Amino acid sequence: MKLENQVALIIGPGTIGEAIALLFAEEGAKIAIADLPKMKPRLNTVVAGIKRKNGKAVALSVDITDEKQVVTMVSTVVKKWGRIDILANCAGYRGPSQPVNKISESEWNRILDINLKGPFFCCKAVLDQMLKQKSGSIISITGNAGKDGVALRGALCAAKWGIVGLTRTIAREAGPSGIRANVIAPSAVADGNLRSTFQERAKALGKSVEEVERSVLESSPLHKFAQPEEVAKVALFLVSSDSSHTTGESINVSGGEIMY
Repeated sequence: MKLENQVALIIGPGTIGEAIALLFAEEGAKIAIADLPKMKPRLNTVVAGIKRKNGKAVALSVDITDEKQVVTMVSTVVKKWGRIDILANCAGYRGPSQPVNKISESEWNRILDINLKGPFFCCKAVLDQMLKQKSGSIISITGNAGKDGVALRGALCAAKWGIVGLTRTIAREAGPSGIRANVIAPSAVADGNLRSTFQERAKALGKSVEEVERSVLESSPLHKFAQPEEVAKVALFLVSSDSSHTTGESINVSGGEIMY
């Protein structure tokens, strides 16, 4: 197993976060998965699934935009298992589809708080432990918004580009201590929210849902949506010894939609 006896802290139990948690557990990692208190039922479901296969997992409630809660979360994991080897930042909030000149200050702040400030707090707290260990791996999910400009997603793009810059800075600062940091940029992921996302975007663009869906599929040479498990496998590569000489990278899982 590639992650035997390692401890992974996964932020966000969404489709990608859940797939990563399950795969990492199969590879031998002890899993701490965290999100807002209202998400506790889903967290418990993921934990139960891991335990049914004799894995070790715990669910934690945390608001990652509150630094004190993040510090407490990290301390709880270290007290339970003695270390943190992996941080996976999978939480995210797209916000409404709207042009830059229509984004309110409150919505801008909310999107940056969840997508940039929260992951920063998580990286900051986990790095303190990883630097003591002189080892660790951090991955963050950005999507295409961290690689290109996306119409009607100005605040999200600003946040996700910020994650890329933060990740590359961590890679340079912490690399000498044996810590790696990388980004994964998936395209549209086939999950329960994809249809509603297309509906919202179609309304904002004055197009049909079918037109929006077709344009997304046609932008990818593979003409398909990413599966959560495909993203999880890239995450496994990045946190395992298979990528021991890879840091500061942003790896696409876009079916060729993004090639840089």
